[in-house]
Amino acid sequence: MDDAITTARTLGLTPVVVIRGTPLWAAVAPSHCAAIRDDRLEAFAVFLEELATRYRGQVDYWELGNEPDVDPRLLPVDSPYGCMGDIDDPYYGGERYGRMLQVATPALRQGNPQARIVFGGLLLATPSSSDPTRGTPEHFFEGALRAGAGAYFDILAYHAYPYYFGDPTVDPDTATPHEWSLWGGWTLGKARYLRAVMSRYGVNKPLWLNETSVVCPDTWPHCRPPNGAFFVVQAHHLVRMVARATAAGITQITWYTLEGPGWFSTGLLDGARQPRPAYHAFQQMTRMILPFSEVAGVDYGPGIEAYRFVKGPTVVDVLWSRDHMVRSVEVPSDRFLDSRHFDGSTLASYVNGSTTSLDIGLAPVYIERKP
Repeated sequence: MDDAITTARTLGLTPVVVIRGTPLWAAVAPSHCAAIRDDRLEAFAVFLEELATRYRGQVDYWELGNEPDVDPRLLPVDSPYGCMGDIDDPYYGGERYGRMLQVATPALRQGNPQARIVFGGLLLATPSSSDPTRGTPEHFFEGALRAGAGAYFDILAYHAYPYYFGDPTVDPDTATPHEWSLWGGWTLGKARYLRAVMSRYGVNKPLWLNETSVVCPDTWPHCRPPNGAFFVVQAHHLVRMVARATAAGITQITWYTLEGPGWFSTGLLDGARQPRPAYHAFQQMTRMILPFSEVAGVDYGPGIEAYRFVKGPTVVDVLWSRDHMVRSVEVPSDRFLDSRHFDGSTLASYVNGSTTSLDIGLAPVYIERKP
């Protein structure tokens, strides 16, 4: 642990440490994947204060649990995620989690007054459960707020993993029908849902999308192994997701994961530690949009989704077609500076008098221009 934190800080990274797992003597069930008994919370607080004290000046961000909104009965024993859900509870164990935060947070802040508490990244599999044998995990976060947890965390984290169904001509985040389609997709739909819950309880916390990718489950025929089209779709998604999330005020985004091949082929690197297309897309995006002072949606006409990153005297617009149709957009020629594909290669442009035209498809592109 000491070595990992030191290495991260040496590389200029900001560590976010996830606290998970329960010793058997403190667990509500005979598993390390179980909630902490209420009568053991004070012992947990002692541990947390000592932990925060030990890493004061090195770690400020502490996340309590990883996808806590899953009942341990649905998971392998000692699972590294889930563990705090309860199918039999209408709020899925969220109230117990909320009570835990009310003890844990003061202890962490006692050990480190600069401590920032992250609500364990929510799986939030669906906005509306339909299987009564699986309970209502979508109510977990509300349960925590009902228990008074609103004042005991600083950041609300969630996870979003669109699936690749084998069709490279659709956007897996928004276009493929899924549980979050009616809310606007995996990335923004979950954020809207969580903000709506917070609003009902008078709570307003920043959101982190601290696990996301596009997954290709190895149990599906077209994912054994995934072909090159999947990795290109993954790269396209990365750019669209970052643009959408940043414009929506989501203040931290973490692709899971760096090392390959990754969970369901999500690694930015492959098994030989060679960059995949998403790695290059991520690298190119940081080159194009950083440093920016603000970002917001911009209108390029019907069928185009676009976001403008302001960089002082110039702006960089990130845009793509909402479907597989190629559409032409125009920029005044005296404002046009450059255009690039998602991977950094030059995007062709066509000057027609006072305007410059570009053909835009589902793959994201960059247009650098004067505002």
